[in-house]
Amino acid sequence: MGENDRTLGIIGGAGVGAAAELYIDVCARFRAATATLPQIAIWNLPLSDELERSFLGSGADPAAVAQAEALVAESVDRLAAAGATVIAMPCNALARVGARESERAGLPFVDMIAATVEAVAALGHDEATLLATATTYAAGNYDGHGVEMIEPAPQQRAELAGLIARLGEGPQPTGAELLGLIERVRRPGTAVVIGCTDICGLIDPGAAGAGGPVVDSLACLAERCAQALGAPALLGDRG
Repeated sequence: MGENDRTLGIIGGAGVGAAAELYIDVCARFRAATATLPQIAIWNLPLSDELERSFLGSGADPAAVAQAEALVAESVDRLAAAGATVIAMPCNALARVGARESERAGLPFVDMIAATVEAVAALGHDEATLLATATTYAAGNYDGHGVEMIEPAPQQRAELAGLIARLGEGPQPTGAELLGLIERVRRPGTAVVIGCTDICGLIDPGAAGAGGPVVDSLACLAERCAQALGAPALLGDRG
């Protein structure tokens, strides 16, 4: 398949603005590498605030999970009908569902979690502290990839959940708040993974690594998407 035949299908909606950020980042990376813009289609999941709270909180409602998974399946079908040749989903919590439904549709899936773990390993780390939603922790989405992901203490997880919730409910969290949390959860000299795309845009990971590297899962996904569309690996990747 030639580069001009490749179309990225982005499943949006599961995360405040994550699909828009991914679109902007992929376009910038692809254009920097090829001097052209990529072909991209986006289908936004019509998630209500209530449904998103139901499946992202601790003790997720099975009915809400099933409803969210059905919407992901529909999104893959919609994107396939729009001509997508590869699928990406900027949501760590639903990444496994996106991969499963893409496989069902016979389309390759850009694996954000694998890309993120590989970025940590490339920095020479075999463990990292993971900042993520309760759903991502409970599903074990980062398990079994060769890098040990450490969950923060309960108090810090509650603080993180509060930051994520405020993106939709207000007041908006600040980068300073996230940086403070990162330094409190970090083990000396180890990496921290921002494994929730809702909060990836709050800070510049490159400027946040004084105590160790910070790996941004959304940036890792954007680089893999650009490569999937035919762009070579770019220098100066963030995260």
